[in-house]
Amino acid sequence: MRIKFLTLAPLVLFLPMPLFARSHVVDNAGLLSGGETATLENLMTQIALSCNFDLVIVTEKNIDGANPMAYADDFFDYNGYGLGEDRDGCLFLLVTESRYYWFSTSGRGIRVLNSGAFNKLESAVVGYLRDNDPAGACRAFIGNWEEFLALDAKGRNYNFFYAWNIVLVIIAWVLALLIAFIIVSVWKRQMNTALPRKEADAYVIPGSLAFTQQQDSFLYSTVTRTAKPKTSSSFSGGGGRGSHTSSSGRSHGGGGGKY
Repeated sequence: MRIKFLTLAPLVLFLPMPLFARSHVVDNAGLLSGGETATLENLMTQIALSCNFDLVIVTEKNIDGANPMAYADDFFDYNGYGLGEDRDGCLFLLVTESRYYWFSTSGRGIRVLNSGAFNKLESAVVGYLRDNDPAGACRAFIGNWEEFLALDAKGRNYNFFYAWNIVLVIIAWVLALLIAFIIVSVWKRQMNTALPRKEADAYVIPGSLAFTQQQDSFLYSTVTRTAKPKTSSSFSGGGGRGSHTSSSGRSHGGGGGKY
């Protein structure tokens, strides 16, 4: 038995690191229970296996004044996250003291998280953060990415038309009914041979009405004031706005802000 172990030991050193060897929930701020962490890890492992896409959640109490974008990018790069040749994935960073959040995308994630997808992801996650539900925010992060990746597997992407598909169908039906009503109304009016007169021109004798004095009276004036937009000092960004290069030299996308 000992000989077999010694024979296999060198081979183990060359085996690739399994997906579950690194934690994908780094809860340094202590926001999640053990059960919540295990559930999130399981969900992200399933996505990694089915979509070959790496999701990571990192919570910190503070990042010592560091730029959230740079911190998230470097955490992803220097801890070896990302799957495939382009290291596809996305990291969700949450800093509790400064209330910063950031989504750092890599590889395929930069393309998948376009502006429409980013707005949906941000709205869902921030809603839970403002309700003081970090576990809910993490589940929303994973659930939205699962939806985006399912669309990407079909060669589609999340956009305005996908988000408002049902509403657009309803609007199309309403417009169709409105156009049909107008057409029928026009046809109905054309069937009347006698139309009522709404003007008195037919009853006035030509030349019998003349004005001896004309005067224009200025009654009132209207002044409109528009407030000058205030420049926001909050740190924010968005998805689908191009990519940037991290300190490791890799390309990242994403965005974030304060909740």
